Amino acid sequence: MSETTLAQEINNGNYKLSIIAQFNKISPITYIIRIEKPTGEKADYITTIKGFKKFGELLLDLHSFAEEKLYAKDPQQLVEVLTAENIKTYVKLKKAVTFTK
Repeated sequence: MSETTLAQEINNGNYKLSIIAQFNKISPITYIIRIEKPTGEKADYITTIKGFKKFGELLLDLHSFAEEKLYAKDPQQLVEVLTAENIKTYVKLKKAVTFTK
């Protein structure tokens, strides 16, 4: 079995988040999201390409949403409003408005 790191980020706490492609000669490629503690302890989440697509799309939408630097005055309202579906809808509307300008 062999693997290669496709992407890796290390945060301020020295935790690593990696996307790994793992392969061997008799099976298809397995894609892994790996979290590694500073102590070296690892946790792997194995998903499908569709799973990566779903997470990737949400991360892109979240990036676009976060660029607006919106602030909530009421944290409870934020919990109710800040959902994956609402973020996706907001980004779609933003793109539609930007496209028509």
